[in-house]
Amino acid sequence: MSLSIGPQGAAQAKLPLWDTISLSYSTYFRYFPDVLRISWLWLAVAAPLTGIANWGRFSLMAGLIADMKRGIPLPTSAQLASGTVEMTVLGSAAGLLSLFAGVSIAVAWHRHIILGEDPGFSGSNVATKDLWRYVGVGLAICLIVMLPLLVVVGTRFLLFTPVAGGGPPGFGALILIPVIFFVFLLAFAVMLRLSPLLPARAVGDLGLTFKETWQRTRGNTWRIFWGIAACTILPILAAQIVLLGFINPAMFADGFIGPMVAASTIFTVYYLLVLPIGIGFLSYSYWHFFRQA
Repeated sequence: MSLSIGPQGAAQAKLPLWDTISLSYSTYFRYFPDVLRISWLWLAVAAPLTGIANWGRFSLMAGLIADMKRGIPLPTSAQLASGTVEMTVLGSAAGLLSLFAGVSIAVAWHRHIILGEDPGFSGSNVATKDLWRYVGVGLAICLIVMLPLLVVVGTRFLLFTPVAGGGPPGFGALILIPVIFFVFLLAFAVMLRLSPLLPARAVGDLGLTFKETWQRTRGNTWRIFWGIAACTILPILAAQIVLLGFINPAMFADGFIGPMVAASTIFTVYYLLVLPIGIGFLSYSYWHFFRQA
């Protein structure tokens, strides 16, 4: 496949947004058998586990709605918590498995696009250094992004939470609302600017630093945002619209939880299958900024 998407030596040029988006989609559909080869094992494991977790959750909701219709008092928070421990654990396990599956698929697809590496057995990269470096740099980016938000929110509660017997927070607390919003936008922009570090670690590029990534992606924040939105948010949003059209609240009242479980499980499988589109955008972005020269 052709990886060059811009003029040679233009590592600091503007990211060619539409070309990069088009490459991400075209590579995905052209090499869809490789997508299946990378993800089939994760799909086979995540789908039933997610289905079981969703069955318990939707069964509980349907039972509560049925009790309300019969006039039976709802259980207290303590009773509800004690009766849903196993379901909570199962749901958390299903969520973590889907998250880890996404990481494994992402690393394999990065290497397929950037290095031209043929995909191995699905899930075979879980013990590789590249995958755990990918996890490490992802956690580091999250920490960089979250720390300013935690400082601002913590300051708000420390300085403007009323004491016992006092009045409500005054004007000072309201001032922090736009500050928190601004810090959130700034943190989001930082995350976008640092995102090429993910494919770098996936392909074993340990020399790329946070500082260099920040400098090379200057002036491309919106391009990276719209590219990720087009390659990640758009496919997920389309599925959500279809799912909302399929789900009817009356299903809870009638006890028809089977279609609800099926729809939510299918969505999990769909998410893992379309994930390589967004991963492809990050891969080609990294190629543009750091490797094409």
